Amino acid sequence: MKNYFNTKNLTTKFTEYIFIFLTATIFLLLASSKSYSEENVFIVDNVEVEGEIDVNFTRTKYIDKAFLYSFEILMSKILLSSDFKKISDIEFNKIKSLINSFQILNETYRSNKYKATFKIFYSDNKVKKFLSNKNISFSQPKNISAVFYPVLFIDDNLQNFDENYFYKHWTVIKIKNELINFILPIEDLDDIYNIKKIKNNIEELNINDLIKKYNTENYFFVLMQNENKKLNIYLKTNFNNNAVSKNISYEINNINDEVKKEKILKDLKIYATDVWKGENLINLSIPLSIRIKFENTNLANLDKLKNTLYDIGIIDDYFLEELNINHAFFKIYYYGNPKKLATELLEFGYKLENNQGHWVINNE
Repeated sequence: MKNYFNTKNLTTKFTEYIFIFLTATIFLLLASSKSYSEENVFIVDNVEVEGEIDVNFTRTKYIDKAFLYSFEILMSKILLSSDFKKISDIEFNKIKSLINSFQILNETYRSNKYKATFKIFYSDNKVKKFLSNKNISFSQPKNISAVFYPVLFIDDNLQNFDENYFYKHWTVIKIKNELINFILPIEDLDDIYNIKKIKNNIEELNINDLIKKYNTENYFFVLMQNENKKLNIYLKTNFNNNAVSKNISYEINNINDEVKKEKILKDLKIYATDVWKGENLINLSIPLSIRIKFENTNLANLDKLKNTLYDIGIIDDYFLEELNINHAFFKIYYYGNPKKLATELLEFGYKLENNQGHWVINNE
C-alpha cells in the first residue's frame, strides 16, 4: 500500500513537471514570434487605383501606385499632421521595404481602363523602427463618437444651423482617415438663448448641458465670430474626459468665400483628429517593461493570453519568465504607460492591477 501511494505521488509530481516543461517550451517558442513573425502587420484596406490601358501599361506601375497611396493613408492615420513633413522625403524603395505582402481584392480591364482594389499588409515592427529612427511618435487611436457643435456669429448675429456653412458641410467635406464619428446637434431654442447670453464670456458656458441629450460626453465645440474681415475661433474638445481649449484666427475678406471656408473646415477636422491622436500617442524611443503575474496556468488560457499579448500593438515583446502549477510570470516590453496597457488589455477581457507593488493580470 505504501508503495502505491509513493508511486501515485511520484506520478502526480511527474505530471506536474511534464505540464510545466511542455507549457514552458511552447511559450518560449511562441514568445519570440512577436519579434520575428511576419504576421504582425498594419493593414490598409480598399486602396483603389485606376488608369488608361495603353502601350506603356504594366500592372507593376499600378501596384506601385497602390503601395504609395497606402503609405500616405497609413501615415495620415497614425501620425500627427505636424509630423507629416518629417516623412515627405521618403524614397519609394523604403516604402516597399515596410510592406510584408498585398492582396488584389478586385481587378478589371474594361473599355481600355484598368481598375484595381488592394489590401496592403505592413509590418508594424518595421514601421515602428522606421518612425523611431526619425524620432516620430505614432498614435493608435480607436474610432470614437463625439458631438460637433458649431456656433457662428456674423457681425454679432447668430446664424441658424441651416445658415451655418460649417454645420451644413461638416459631414460632406472629408479628410483622410476620419477617426471621429461626429454627431450633429439639433437646434434648440434654450441652447441658442444661453449661447447668446454669454457669447463674450464663453468660458462660462457649460457645454455638457448642450450635448448631454446625445448620450455622449465627447464633444468638439467651435465658437466662431466673424468681424472686421477676421474669423476668430474658440475651440474646446473633450474626448474621454480630457478637455483641451484653443483660440485661433483666420483672415477672411469675404465670409461667403466657400473655398476659404472649406479650407477652414478641413483645418478644424484635422485639429480635432490631432487632439484625439495626441491622447493616444506612443513614444517609440524607449519601451517600458513590466513583470506581471497570471494566476491561471491552464494551457488553453495561457495560449489565449499569448495571442492577446501578440495582438496588442503597443507591446513590443514578451517572455515567459517563470511557470509553476499555480501561476505564470511574464516580462512584457511595451510603449506608452501602464494605464494605456491596462486599457488595451481590458478590451480583450483582462484586468491589470497593481497589488501591493506587484502587477497581476486576471480575467475580467
